[in-house]
Amino acid sequence: MSKTLKILSKPKGNAEEYGRWSVNPYIGCGHGCLYCYLKKGPSGAYLGQDKPVLKKGVVNEEHAYHLTMAEIIENREEIVKDGGLFMTFTSDPCAEQTRYLSLSIAHDASYQMHIPVMILTKNATFLDIDPNISKLLGIDKWSWVPIIPFYHTGNGRLCFIDNPHFTTDADPIAFGFTLTGHDELEPNASPNADRINALQRLTKRGFKTWASIEPVIDFKSSLTMIAKAVDVGCKHFKIGLLTENTRVCRKKFDVTECMGFITDVLTLTNGKATVYWKQSVRDLLGTVYTPAAVDEILDQPNAVGKDWNMFKKED
Repeated sequence: MSKTLKILSKPKGNAEEYGRWSVNPYIGCGHGCLYCYLKKGPSGAYLGQDKPVLKKGVVNEEHAYHLTMAEIIENREEIVKDGGLFMTFTSDPCAEQTRYLSLSIAHDASYQMHIPVMILTKNATFLDIDPNISKLLGIDKWSWVPIIPFYHTGNGRLCFIDNPHFTTDADPIAFGFTLTGHDELEPNASPNADRINALQRLTKRGFKTWASIEPVIDFKSSLTMIAKAVDVGCKHFKIGLLTENTRVCRKKFDVTECMGFITDVLTLTNGKATVYWKQSVRDLLGTVYTPAAVDEILDQPNAVGKDWNMFKKED
């Protein structure tokens, strides 16, 4: 019996620190990041392709859309319980080749199925490159003429309504940008400065915004990115170190310098944004400190744990 094709996945390890359910219709990315984890290991030739392609077995975007929505419907209760959907671990959801399908799924999962969606991208051009897509997220009352047919299930209709648009309640979607401060290591991605600008524009329109400060290439550059993101209203940070062998080489961080970085980050974000310290940071501190001491170092008022949900309304 052949294995059932899946678009949704339940990530493990470091990936689970971003989301417990991910949407992965595409494989590959054109950003050319020198530290790309997708290019590593025996599956690198497939996962690390230099341009996005639909996952093997997917016929076209319509097929991918229907597969995804059917999986979301089947698992909706568990997805909501686990904090929502993450897009994506195997490509960039806002690249020119992927953004229409990815944002279609995000739109319908969030606004019609009431499922939180977290998007992570290094592409800032999706806000401007197309006059129709430039209205997608509520900026200038974006409208969007779909090319994917209506999706039917049971007696109802999920998916597009005519000229769908994002509502004024932007809570169901959170836009995140990877910020390293090293454009030279991400040659085909939008410059980090453009990503900061996009964060500001989306924040002003009421969307939840966050930043992935991963990989940290060096503490100074990452701290600069965090400061700039805080200034434009970014409300959440996930911070992780470059720890794998990549074309950048294995980075050896100094624990004392990391302690100073942690102090500076917590000072910058205090009262303005939450911070999640990824396991890679804990592992570095753990080379010197006990687990209890590491918890004490990182357990600050604005630090959050793995199960924290940015969509949950505060009591």
